Amino acid sequence: MASKYKRLTLSIAIALAIVAVVLIIGYFYDSSKISYLSNNLQNYEQSVNELELATLLTTTNSSFSCGILTQNLYNIANEMQNLGKQLTSSSLANSEVNYQQLNDQYTYVRVEYWLLANKINSMCGNDLVTIMFVYPGVGGTQSIVEGDELSFLAYKNDSLVVSAINGNLNLSIVSILLKSYNISSALLPALIINDKYVQDGFVNTSQIESLICKYGKCLNFSG
Repeated sequence: MASKYKRLTLSIAIALAIVAVVLIIGYFYDSSKISYLSNNLQNYEQSVNELELATLLTTTNSSFSCGILTQNLYNIANEMQNLGKQLTSSSLANSEVNYQQLNDQYTYVRVEYWLLANKINSMCGNDLVTIMFVYPGVGGTQSIVEGDELSFLAYKNDSLVVSAINGNLNLSIVSILLKSYNISSALLPALIINDKYVQDGFVNTSQIESLICKYGKCLNFSG
């Protein structure tokens, strides 16, 4: 009987030790991932700030200056998309404080990027089409599909600049944006095209192309 008790005690001790090791490894993995994502976000913020400074230095609407600005805008879009994928694919729970703070910070920078894209577009003769995609926090299949369609179209044509934010985040910048463009959170997803036209509800690829042509400029997505 004593032997069985000892074996049971040993088994429990081993199981607890394994759980402790797993938790410790998970903690350091999560901390390492937070640090990695934070560094990437800082690099992205720096790129946005540098481009914003470049717009202040640009005094003429020259094709050379606008070419540099739009190319840098496109490069930042790639950084933004990569960072977004890293954040959304993270194994960290959204309730994890550090991760949530990082995600909130990312939202602010995405709005800043979109505002900067609108500014560059205005400076350079509206040669671009800018879109802010506001999606619901619990997006469902349709919002995911629409987001993928927008990413695909932006990949097909450099003149389309797309940013995206979660419209259900409890952030002042999100609330201000929704109110400024009379967007109801109940009607998400929504598109803001060229800082003026709002389309509520799900739209497919062909509808997005038509809206871009109607309220921005007709772009070629066949390349």
